[in-house]
Amino acid sequence: MVSVNKNQVEQVATTIRYFDVGDSCLMLDCSQTSAPIKTVHALTHILFENQPEWVLDIIPGIETLLIRYHFKQRTPEEVRTLAKLEMNHLLQNFLPTLEIAPSINNQIHTIRICYDERVAPDLVTSAAQCKLSTREFIELHKHSHFRVDIVGFMPGFAYCSGLNPQLKLPRLKSPRAAVSAGSVAIAGLQTAIYPQATPGGWNLIGKCPDTLFDVNRNPPGLFMPGDQIQIKEITFAELREIEAAVTTSKQKLAAVQGHEQKPFDLEIVNAGTLTTIQDFPRHGLMHWAVSPGGTADQAALQLANALVGNALDAAALEITSIGPRLLFHSAAIIAWIGGICKVRINGQLTPGNRPVWIAAGSKVEFAEIESGYRLILAIRGGIDTPTILDRKGSYLSANIGPKRLQKGSGLKLLPCLQEEIEPALRALAEKSTGQPYPKWSIHSPYVANKKIEIIDALPGLHLRQLSKKEQALFWQTVWTISPQSNRMGMRLQGDFTLKTPFPEIASQGMMLGTVQLPASGEPIIMMAEHQTTGGYPRLAEVIRSAQTKLAQLKPGQQIRLNPVSLNEADAINLHADEKLQTTITAIQRALGGAKT
Repeated sequence: MVSVNKNQVEQVATTIRYFDVGDSCLMLDCSQTSAPIKTVHALTHILFENQPEWVLDIIPGIETLLIRYHFKQRTPEEVRTLAKLEMNHLLQNFLPTLEIAPSINNQIHTIRICYDERVAPDLVTSAAQCKLSTREFIELHKHSHFRVDIVGFMPGFAYCSGLNPQLKLPRLKSPRAAVSAGSVAIAGLQTAIYPQATPGGWNLIGKCPDTLFDVNRNPPGLFMPGDQIQIKEITFAELREIEAAVTTSKQKLAAVQGHEQKPFDLEIVNAGTLTTIQDFPRHGLMHWAVSPGGTADQAALQLANALVGNALDAAALEITSIGPRLLFHSAAIIAWIGGICKVRINGQLTPGNRPVWIAAGSKVEFAEIESGYRLILAIRGGIDTPTILDRKGSYLSANIGPKRLQKGSGLKLLPCLQEEIEPALRALAEKSTGQPYPKWSIHSPYVANKKIEIIDALPGLHLRQLSKKEQALFWQTVWTISPQSNRMGMRLQGDFTLKTPFPEIASQGMMLGTVQLPASGEPIIMMAEHQTTGGYPRLAEVIRSAQTKLAQLKPGQQIRLNPVSLNEADAINLHADEKLQTTITAIQRALGGAKT
């Protein structure tokens, strides 16, 4: 491993600046170049081509490029230093060609679009707004030279520039509650195609039958930033024929999958408020607008898996608020940890934060979580569900992975051989009398029991644009978590107002823990399934280890953001990492085995 020294880093004088964002990212600012979006695309291509060891995720914005650091066998300080040394080299050697180079290996896609009122509810009114006939409008749209600027909003949703200026349209005054998949839309000077059904406020002027994002395809996304798009017009009859063929294919696949279903090992008698299958995040896909996702409380997932002898990244159940009622059709070793709640097995109150053996036919009932908001239930062997984009977890907002669990549904569990079970766990199963769990237990990573929870955060990129008084007020404000919070974002309510609203900001990459300030004045903290890009000012970045706290905070609780320096963040994160690893090691020793 090459050694790195932070004293070696001195940013080269170029029109591209770079700086740390939060404790886990590097941002490249290309706004001062002659062609910002072109420069972003060229840098993106170079980074993908070279695959530096310090890069975990790459998120192109309109004028910026956000890079998530990969902290592997180096300290955070070493990774940041290495990244900046390599960026200096890149900018010194490649910058002269970045701004003038033609598009580098960007693909040209031909997309089929049907322009017909039956699938384009805004086509006629849009043409009238532009003072064009419907046919003139269609001709100008399909002959525009489209380029993918960024992919955001949802997996496969490409924001395309190049629209003929005559077709510029404002967003709808009232967004639609539902826009069908494949809808071709215009807003401002951009065109996009909705990859899946979703609410939306753009003008719908056509329908595309092509699949823009497919988890079974490699790569899953059709468009990359910088790609060009050409349009082939098709008739309504051709559209229906293509859609019918796709529907038939999906029905055949569903029939095969349904025929292959095996008997359940675990039945969902009642699903509770929200119970999903979760594991580690899906990294390396954010340029296709695939948020990493994963369980909200990664520390709890690792500890729960350690308690049952699983690999630390094995898929488990994430339980939110009111827990489920489960029926196990086969014997199992389980463990739950995170928020504190009462759990009854066959009617008997059973303590958590330790491994528990249950017999076939056992009923496990989780009450409402009293302290905290989420807990993880791990099952020895793990959950037998397909691996999608390298992970098994649910990404609910993008419809990737398994659905949220419903009453009457069931799960298969992965088998585990008796001889592979650790001695302490085997002893629990072999007990003929007594409690089927050990006397010892571990602490949950975090129990939210304070009146005001303090969340450590680094100052955000745009905080300095506020007055000193407004900055102080931001950090002093006690925020209440809104009921509108979910796995995508935690919305905050508080007495914080700005004298002068922020100007519009070009969309840039977002990360877990980013605190955005929308026009409503109520900040949003990006959670596990956050959008990958956003155009609101970022006022703070919650540090990595504090995200376990966020996972355990429920609507109605109060928080205050606490400013820390980058060095302080690294020290806090290191302490949390060491504490977690020490606990995992202690568990493995207690069980008589060791898995990672």
